[in-house]
Amino acid sequence: MFQKFWKRLRIFSLRKIYNLTMGKIQSAIGSTHLYYYPTKITIESGNICNLRCPLCPTGQKDISARKGYLAYSDFKKLIDEIGENLLLIRLYNWGEPLLNKELIKMITYADKKKIAVKISTNLSFPIDDLLAESLMRANLQKIYVSCNGVSESSYSNYHIGGDFDKVIANMKLLVKEKNRLKNHYTEIVWLFHVFKHNEHEIDAARAKAKEIGVKLMINKMRTDMGKEIFETAEKSIERDSQWLPANPEFNIFNMEEKKPKKRFRCDLLWTETVINWDGSVLPCCSVYSETYSFGNIKDHSFKEIWNNERYLSARNEILGRRSGIKTVCHVCKVNDYIYQ
Repeated sequence: MFQKFWKRLRIFSLRKIYNLTMGKIQSAIGSTHLYYYPTKITIESGNICNLRCPLCPTGQKDISARKGYLAYSDFKKLIDEIGENLLLIRLYNWGEPLLNKELIKMITYADKKKIAVKISTNLSFPIDDLLAESLMRANLQKIYVSCNGVSESSYSNYHIGGDFDKVIANMKLLVKEKNRLKNHYTEIVWLFHVFKHNEHEIDAARAKAKEIGVKLMINKMRTDMGKEIFETAEKSIERDSQWLPANPEFNIFNMEEKKPKKRFRCDLLWTETVINWDGSVLPCCSVYSETYSFGNIKDHSFKEIWNNERYLSARNEILGRRSGIKTVCHVCKVNDYIYQ
């Protein structure tokens, strides 16, 4: 317990607390030019995957983003620039992070800089004892395991090309290494997204997670992730109705009104950012194509990009003000997903 508490506490500093505080203040008062940097960041380790999940643009082989892996040198350069501001790195986005051979090296460097790291993996490929040990020694805060089924039939309905038994065996191996190394910090979390074809397995998933020794997180499914913010809820429902669960508790839409159940106040442009493997900076994880990039860290420093014309315009769009140029952020308002 003390190990977990200390490792969570060690990532804080006066600078990071200042950034957290300023993020809340400048977002609340509607500032667009920001005098701090984000404390949370998604850095894509690569957008190549071994599976072909049908609602994921990577699984659909969408060609609007170039394919590749994040180089350690690019990761290190970014962390050296803004690492002192960061509390958390999500080292994943549109691909399988464990396919990047330099992933452990990146996690280790972030930990050295006192930044918490999370990864999300499908675990549907061979994991040997050495890799399992490396992951448990790397001081990861969380390992999310995406597994949407408690049987091969329901699992393979969505995780096309995956192996359910291998995923379960790999989770057990990680738990074994975690216990052997007395790692009380890293959490292994089974992500179970509820679809129409697996909603009857929720109780079985809870029982299986308890048996393995991992935490279970029940999530509502997203419709086609490369298209969701670019179209109305009605169109998403029409196209992806075969995936939507019958139980309204797990459905993100009001099916009678054909609207999202909840609209949300977006403050991501004030508190977080997303950087894809190729250096392109995007406003959030709902944007796949590099077409909508706000800049590239290979061409400009992140600190220059954070307050450039595109970021300022996007913040104005979210606030309902006139903006210099139109960015991808206006579509969330047009399609009624956010309010301000």
